[in-house]
Amino acid sequence: MKNHTRILCILSILTAVSCRSSKELIYLKDVGQNEIIKGLPPQTTEHILKTGDILYVSIKSTNNDVNQLYNPESTMEVNSGQSFQKFTTPSGAYLYGFEIDKEGDVKLPMLGNIKVSGHSQTDAEQIVQKKADESLSGAIVKVKLLNFKFTVMGEVRNPGVYYNYNNSINLIEALAMASGNTDFATIKDVMVVRPSAEGNKTYMLDLTSKDVYSSEAFYLHPNDNIIVRPDKNKNTQLNSQAYSLFLSSTSVLVTVLGFLLVLKPF
Repeated sequence: MKNHTRILCILSILTAVSCRSSKELIYLKDVGQNEIIKGLPPQTTEHILKTGDILYVSIKSTNNDVNQLYNPESTMEVNSGQSFQKFTTPSGAYLYGFEIDKEGDVKLPMLGNIKVSGHSQTDAEQIVQKKADESLSGAIVKVKLLNFKFTVMGEVRNPGVYYNYNNSINLIEALAMASGNTDFATIKDVMVVRPSAEGNKTYMLDLTSKDVYSSEAFYLHPNDNIIVRPDKNKNTQLNSQAYSLFLSSTSVLVTVLGFLLVLKPF
């Protein structure tokens, strides 16, 4: 019976160690009802265009030749009987988009080289619009960033490379695109690795706190890497079921043997 008691104690300890509090997986747990959370101003969250960025440029005007050059919506390809726009895939964006060269210019048909590096997407659209107005009648310009990709790794349900086609995206939205974190994640130390001219800069963000909205890494930049770390007790949690099954089986065996010894005739 002493062995039986010892096994039950070990089983209880392992179960206690492997359990996590649900509070450890609660986002923004320090936020109250009707509270206003202050974050970074919108103008600081928009991506600044740089060399290597690929742009979607649409120009619509009364000139039919211009429309054929700059109206991607009218240029459709057929694949297995289904139509699709040629800008909806990374390879299509690479082949058909307009890349900013090493001088910071984007070279556009009929308009020539236009410097857009160092400007936001919104400002770049206004710059191209001004250039188009010089030679085209009634031009309507639209400029979008095509190569806004980011990578989500670690304790998420669907790790991988994702593409953003909005003006901005934040860390919580990015994790949602990866189907959220697993039960083994620690959301208090989510790492964002951001490429820069000096090298890769790292940020540690605590998603359980509203202070995350004030971090410059909360709003993602193109080519950011998001790494969700595992909880320190992940291995114990993964192995706890196997340990529990083994110890339970051993406990049953010890109990059966104990009864057999009691019933054994002298």
